[in-house]
Amino acid sequence: MEKVVITVGESSGDLTGGTNRAIQAAIDYVSYLGGGTVRLTEGVFRLESTIHLRSGVKLEGSPGRTVLQQCEERMSAITADADLHENQVSVEHPDLFPVGQTVTIRKAADSMGFGDTVAVVTGKNGSVLYLDRELHATVLLAHGGIVTTQTPMLSGYNCRGIEIRNLIVEGNRSNPTLANGCRCAGIFLFDAHDVSIEGCAVRNYNGDGISYQHCSSVRVASCECVRNGGKGIHPGSGTVGTQIVHSAFNENGMDGIFLCWRVQDSVVEHNEAVGNGASGFSIGHKDVRNTIRYNRFAGNRYYGMFFRNEGDPMAANYNRVEGNTIEDNGSEPMGYVGIRMRGHTHHVELVGNRIAFSKAPPDRTIGICMEGHTRDIHLENNEFVGCALQTHHHWLPEGEKVT
Repeated sequence: MEKVVITVGESSGDLTGGTNRAIQAAIDYVSYLGGGTVRLTEGVFRLESTIHLRSGVKLEGSPGRTVLQQCEERMSAITADADLHENQVSVEHPDLFPVGQTVTIRKAADSMGFGDTVAVVTGKNGSVLYLDRELHATVLLAHGGIVTTQTPMLSGYNCRGIEIRNLIVEGNRSNPTLANGCRCAGIFLFDAHDVSIEGCAVRNYNGDGISYQHCSSVRVASCECVRNGGKGIHPGSGTVGTQIVHSAFNENGMDGIFLCWRVQDSVVEHNEAVGNGASGFSIGHKDVRNTIRYNRFAGNRYYGMFFRNEGDPMAANYNRVEGNTIEDNGSEPMGYVGIRMRGHTHHVELVGNRIAFSKAPPDRTIGICMEGHTRDIHLENNEFVGCALQTHHHWLPEGEKVT
């Protein structure tokens, strides 16, 4: 079936304009017609607010030449408690948030995770901003509540059949608020299904590069998430059937690839996660029946791969880890461990992986560390290079206790 194609450019196209407003107008028009393609010309589009994706809409740019550039963050303290289920919030500086602005309501010092609320300002009355959704949690004046424009650059809620292709998503790393990946990211999806993100780069966003929560059948291919303040990529909250392939997640402030809660029946293959501030790959709470193969995890500050500390039966069980290259991970405070397995992790296959050290203190390196409660870990044909201990069954940094 023929579908509409709308072009958007700063000075040419069916719609003209170099900001999020022109892009959003095109997306909403195409959505009204039942889906189609919004094609961005090459150039730099300045985003004062989030671009909201709609079901059935494909958003694509010119490979390597279409840049979505995040503007500087604006924030204000709240002037009254913002209560759970309210559709409004009072702020000290309402002029910072025009009608149509996407905002995050949260604490200034620490994110509340899923308690942060990302919403659109639909109206104003004095210092009161009216919102398009209820607050997910109470944000107290006494606890330093704020409203901020540090929101996703691209976001899709409750949508299906969307595609994002060939875009450079350039964040503003100097924005002071670190966005939590449960509600924000350079590209953020919630309750989205049958999604393709291909040929995109997310760089320098002060938060996660790509995060998607409570989703299914999300494919991330030939992308890169680099130098972001949070994690490179962060699927979670019951996401099933995701594929993360042929992509790079390097030099991020936290983990390169972070499978959060209940990521299941998924594939992570032919990626690299190099030089991240935490682990190259992290897996944990009820993340089961996943295949992690043919990736490279190197030079990360924590571990090449980390199975997080979860109790029984909530650990990352029934996963297969095959053919990965795990090189020179670790640091002085974290130790030097290729794969660290904590908690009650069981029934994991580690097959044909290469774990190597060439830069760490040679007497302090461990290939695979399996802590006290792990069991039924199947090891087969793994190669160990420069490992003082190929495997170890009870190792912890000094002063830490098994819990």
